[in-house]
Amino acid sequence: MKKYFGVVLFLIVTVICLSGCFYDLVIPESDLNSEDTENGVVPGKGTLKIYLTDASGNYKENDSGTYSAVYITISKIEAHTTGDNDGDKGSWKPLKEWNEGLLVNLKELEDRSMLLASLELEPNKYTQLRIFLSEDASPVLVGEEGQDGPTTETVTLEIPSSANTGIKLNRPFEIVAGGITKLTMDFDAEKSVVETGSRKYKLKPVIHMTSETFPEGADSTGSVFGKVSYYGYDNEGTELILAGIDDADVSLSGGEYIFVYNFTTSGGGIFIFDSVPVGNCVLNVYADGFNPYSESIVVGEDVNEVNVVFLLEEPGGISGIVVDSADSVSPIEGTTVNVNLSGGVYTFNSSALTDVNGEFNIDQLPVGLYTLTVLADLYIPYLHAVEIEVIEDETTDIGEIGLTLSPQSP
Repeated sequence: MKKYFGVVLFLIVTVICLSGCFYDLVIPESDLNSEDTENGVVPGKGTLKIYLTDASGNYKENDSGTYSAVYITISKIEAHTTGDNDGDKGSWKPLKEWNEGLLVNLKELEDRSMLLASLELEPNKYTQLRIFLSEDASPVLVGEEGQDGPTTETVTLEIPSSANTGIKLNRPFEIVAGGITKLTMDFDAEKSVVETGSRKYKLKPVIHMTSETFPEGADSTGSVFGKVSYYGYDNEGTELILAGIDDADVSLSGGEYIFVYNFTTSGGGIFIFDSVPVGNCVLNVYADGFNPYSESIVVGEDVNEVNVVFLLEEPGGISGIVVDSADSVSPIEGTTVNVNLSGGVYTFNSSALTDVNGEFNIDQLPVGLYTLTVLADLYIPYLHAVEIEVIEDETTDIGEIGLTLSPQSP
């Protein structure tokens, strides 16, 4: 089986080609007011961002998988202000309206999000949100498997009057001057479409909404860039090479908010993602001829470099045992053994700790020559005198390594 690795490449990227970049985070329009801003926020106002998703979660049950698409059309969104002690019960305020309607396929929003609106509003408190749907809605049913794949049928989805008059989502939120409030509407497509008879379907919206408010400057983002390459022998099978892979599909998902960014590599395997929310994400890479690659990364502010190298050959490993040189018998537990690929076309390193028997085994190593160092408390650092060759699909056992106590040891 072909293996893969995430490594740090010490490369100077001179050309970054953006032509392959596209975002699945759909932004119909930014909808920001045309007022003067300071650091992206209108002075004295706060930012409201409204997202729509169909996220997986524990509250989702009985997914039938009977539709390949569920279409709805959103006409407008309103919010209700909080009343006061003087008898004001609050009122509904329009936030966003689509004259022609915004057509959305909820199934395309599974584990990703759509930014419906980004608004600059006066500070205020709100009790609930209300979303309006038009009568233009339909699920696409999946039928029997045919010669050209499964059959599909688009049917009319009956919209209840409550949808036309607005679906109320009771979730208090607040607009804070200089702050950012994010509302996420999770519209569960599987639960919301109910069969009422033969080929008759009704929409009973099941929507879960969350809200979060951040102070000014808390909505941090960073960028992620790197290169997708393969490391293996050339066509003659004589020289190890590192070459970039174009047309590889790279996706970045997760983070504090549900999103999926996609990129197709070009310019020698280069990929780049801008405006990525700071936090934990998952990087996935799909390239023809290689097994899928997945890596958890932490995105910080500014620039984050993550490079991926696929192997054309099976990896190998290095094993051995670390003992006290005084008697060549006593094992040393918890010793750090480091290995570094030397003389290769890219930098790769790995490490392991010895067990109670002093043994270590470092696997998943690309083919090549390695230097090995051993570090243990109270002992003199050890450097293996000879480079160690890692052979495809084999573990190189270097045997016993004896460490000498440091003169400063008690």
